[in-house]
Amino acid sequence: MKLEEKVKLLDMLKEGKSFAAVGRHFSVNESTVRYIKKKEAEICKSVSMSYFGSAKTVATVRDKTIVKVESALAIWIKDCQKKNVPLDSNIIREKARQPYQQLSTAKEGDDIVRAEEGVEEGELEFLGFDEPAEEEEGEEPQAGPSSAPQGFQASKGWFHRFQKRFHLKSVTLHGESASADTEAAAKYPEAFKKIIEEKGYHPEQVFNMDETGLFWKKMPSRTYLMKDEAKASGFKAQKDRVTLIMCGNAAGFILKPGLIYKAANPSALKNKNKALLPVFWMHNPKAWITKVLTEYWFHQSFIPQVRQYLNDLAMEFKVMLIMDNAGGHPLDLSYKGVQLEFLPPNTTSLLQPMDQGVIRAFKALYARNSLHHLVTAMDSDSEFTQKEYWRKFTIATCLSIISQSLNDMKKETLNTCWNKLWPECVHDYKGFSPEEIQHSAINKAVQLARILGGEGFEDITEDEIGHPY
Repeated sequence: MKLEEKVKLLDMLKEGKSFAAVGRHFSVNESTVRYIKKKEAEICKSVSMSYFGSAKTVATVRDKTIVKVESALAIWIKDCQKKNVPLDSNIIREKARQPYQQLSTAKEGDDIVRAEEGVEEGELEFLGFDEPAEEEEGEEPQAGPSSAPQGFQASKGWFHRFQKRFHLKSVTLHGESASADTEAAAKYPEAFKKIIEEKGYHPEQVFNMDETGLFWKKMPSRTYLMKDEAKASGFKAQKDRVTLIMCGNAAGFILKPGLIYKAANPSALKNKNKALLPVFWMHNPKAWITKVLTEYWFHQSFIPQVRQYLNDLAMEFKVMLIMDNAGGHPLDLSYKGVQLEFLPPNTTSLLQPMDQGVIRAFKALYARNSLHHLVTAMDSDSEFTQKEYWRKFTIATCLSIISQSLNDMKKETLNTCWNKLWPECVHDYKGFSPEEIQHSAINKAVQLARILGGEGFEDITEDEIGHPY
């Protein structure tokens, strides 16, 4: 509401009209009317400072601290864009919360300001916006108390208005979505080779990890549905997702993957020993990777598995772990004998071994094995219905198919994926490239889909199976 409207609202209250009646008159909630009444003194002060009778619009009540934070935030976003640092709304909202309390304390006593007032660039360092924080890239929102006072929570509504005020057409970027830095990708393998030679690492000691989402009940662009069941009332397409942490070394050995599920103890795994699962079990309400979970995976899964693997080979525990600079990857991971190496920004799609076919091949194998599991279930039950099948398709079934798909991955295929980053460690295998494994799995999946028949299967294409999801 404009100040002029708020003044009229306050006048109506002074005339003795009820909060509810005034709310109906201005088409707002009664709580909004009470809030405006509570801020009457500030509104009157703002009117005396900024109201001009000839103006088409009047300034609204703005907290000076928020105005300065927004101005600094806009400059920080532009700086991030110049440096190709990916941002999303969660990062920007969290960044806006951080300096609020510090600035509000420093500027205490001066609360009302016209919206046009900005921030001097010299104040950026004081506000904590001096450098874009790349380690926050893609970071998911964390639970817990905010450092900001209750007066400013950087809500979604605030962010939407912030976008309009500063004309931000798009602020969402994610790792591979940003322009790949081909120049940096071309230079880095030589620098990486020098690190390997200086430290004396063997292929068995050099690991790479990356995470990926897996829709474990869904095909790439369609759900598993028959024609009659697609129209059944009350049937909802399955979009269940987990996050997998894939990690393997340059010799072709792949670790037990980490799996992040939305529940800590799903009923399908009741009374099951999670240590015996084919994955390292973790949980998060949204099944997202976070810094806390990455650190937990690093100490409780990566270190024990790698130590056991190198002990079996009678090799020294001297390990390099290569990661990208995504927000869910902590920069301060440390363990004696482990060296962390971060790929240059925006080179993940060009260099990272897990992104050079390992994940795509795994997902193609998962789709093939899921269809094979479905065909087997259909052949073994004369009263088979897909609706009932998917009702019984639990996370336990998913884990079984994940295990089978990992077993179908060849170590030669994993070794081939290091060709762009460390070509010297790659052997010349025939018939084991990720593309060949993926193509074979896709062809088999299409054949299985044709066996199933029905709408959504008989017309399925290789592109739909092969599209990453």
